[in-house]
Amino acid sequence: MRCRCCHDRAGGLKRLCDDCGRLFALYEQHRGDLGLSQLLDLFIATGITRAKIEAALASDPDGRGALRDRIAADMANRVLADMGVTSQQTAAGVKRLRVGGGAASTTRPAGDAAPPTKQR
Repeated sequence: MRCRCCHDRAGGLKRLCDDCGRLFALYEQHRGDLGLSQLLDLFIATGITRAKIEAALASDPDGRGALRDRIAADMANRVLADMGVTSQQTAAGVKRLRVGGGAASTTRPAGDAAPPTKQR
């Protein structure tokens, strides 16, 4: 979903509307200081509609990655830094994981035998 006022038909950026500009400015202002739910609460508190917030989260106006991917990369870097691990997660890396299905699976791959059950 793209903000119709910010993108042309080809998906290129026309201009950043006031609402999207406000959301991106809030992100930059609080980057690394707030978690995802806190940031979303801040976005909602602006009074901007949910559809517009979703569109802003999916948009990539400057080619640095979608806002939702930037937020996820920031959170990953923060968590790893707090654990003492150096991390350079980027929005592009998050997108690769999101699009490529990097989520953990709860099903056993075909041909993979289950471990033997223990008798009690």
